[in-house]
Formats: sequence, structure tokens, C-alpha cells
Amino acid sequence: MNPVTLAFAILGLSGFALGAVLSAIGPYEMGVILMGLGLVFQVISLVRIKRAKNKGMQ
Repeated sequence: MNPVTLAFAILGLSGFALGAVLSAIGPYEMGVILMGLGLVFQVISLVRIKRAKNKGMQ
């Protein structure tokens, strides 16, 4: 797997987890923003994985 794709996946998971913790114990708005960014990073990594898979099959 491409290291950039792996970095996007890790950023997505950690961003979502940090956002969930912040929205539960701290500033609600910042937690929601971080959770949204985490989901965006996850979507980017899934799109990159799908493109790599399709490119490998051709």
C-alpha cells in the first residue's frame, strides 16, 4: 500500500477518535469539526485504495 494512503487512513482514524473525545468532554464544536475531517480523510484513503485496485487489475 502507498505510504500516503496509509497516512490518510491513520489521520482519518485518529482525527475521528480525537473528535469524539473532544465532543464528549471538551468543546463540542471543535470535536465535531475534527470528526468531520477524520471522515474526509477516510473517504480520501478509500478512494485512493479503490483507484490502486482498479489500476492493478488492468
